[in-house]
Amino acid sequence: MQLELFTNSWGIHSGFKYLVDQLNDKLPLMGKVEKSRSSNKQLDKFRRAQNLLHDLFNNALMNRRSEFKVFFGFVPINTNGNVSAQRWDQVENEMSEHMIKIIFDAASEQGLK
Repeated sequence: MQLELFTNSWGIHSGFKYLVDQLNDKLPLMGKVEKSRSSNKQLDKFRRAQNLLHDLFNNALMNRRSEFKVFFGFVPINTNGNVSAQRWDQVENEMSEHMIKIIFDAASEQGLK
């Protein structure tokens, strides 16, 4: 069996970790980013997406389910029963697809390469 060259961890594609690290360095420890409604819109969107991913993978959306649905437009898991390890892997891959655009948009806005 061939292993994948890149993996997804909590919805973040490992091939973009360098961009994610650079973006994280620009985030405040708490709250919105400065100028979140003007020059840093995409950076704040990245911050909000990461917070929602944290709730997804850490708490199975027990705290931010409705906010997640509004932000991403869907809820990837049904918490009425147990979620299998295989389904979590699928969710990581699905969320990675959504996060790639968010990461690229924020990186572009911030002048990162």
